[in-house]
Amino acid sequence: MAKDKLKRWAENKHFSHVFEPPLLPIIREGKTFMKGEWRAKFFQNDHPLVIELGCGKGEYTVELAKKNPHINYLGIDVKGHRFNHGARKAIALGLSNVAFLRTRVEFIEAFFDQDEVDEIWLTFSDPQPKDYIGHRRITSIFYWNKYQHFLKNNGRIHIKHDNPMIYHAALEELEVTPHILETNSDDVYGSYLQTISQQERDTLLIRTFYESRWLEEGKKIHYLRFRYQKGLPKI
Repeated sequence: MAKDKLKRWAENKHFSHVFEPPLLPIIREGKTFMKGEWRAKFFQNDHPLVIELGCGKGEYTVELAKKNPHINYLGIDVKGHRFNHGARKAIALGLSNVAFLRTRVEFIEAFFDQDEVDEIWLTFSDPQPKDYIGHRRITSIFYWNKYQHFLKNNGRIHIKHDNPMIYHAALEELEVTPHILETNSDDVYGSYLQTISQQERDTLLIRTFYESRWLEEGKKIHYLRFRYQKGLPKI
């Protein structure tokens, strides 16, 4: 396993669509990286920018990019050997609208400027069951406040998860935040798919390796989508 990780880390260093900036200058000196420059410097277009936080192997990021060639996608995770899978698949598919960033989400504001991001996906992130305050759970109010710094007005946040705690906690927290709930379901693969558009259905039918396994185990998949509306009071 250790040798496999080393191989993947080495591969990432040679991929032009993988970014692994050092964190110490960001933490100690307040430095930024590619902040406000993702479209101009990497994607070289003015298309919408969608990020997936805690992207794991990058499966969802790549599938979204494949389905939507006129949207830029950036998968973000702290473990580069994980998203190496997605980075390699993006090359194999010839996708130019996908990239990956290795960092910790708690420092996410160092990477995006005001109004730079159009949408955020949070797919099967670590539920952090002992994190009652939410300082480590990237689906919590604590992190939503960070996302507000770079998410566009009416920018959407998607949460797709197998853990009912994540789903119900988000619904509760939405009641006291400047966000507007657009849609939600505690069983995506139930009747909910018949109530949404074909485009939404195609997006939610993307399955990662682990999601497929959880479905085989009989677990339900939960989903909610909400948008941030500027001008409403912050927490």
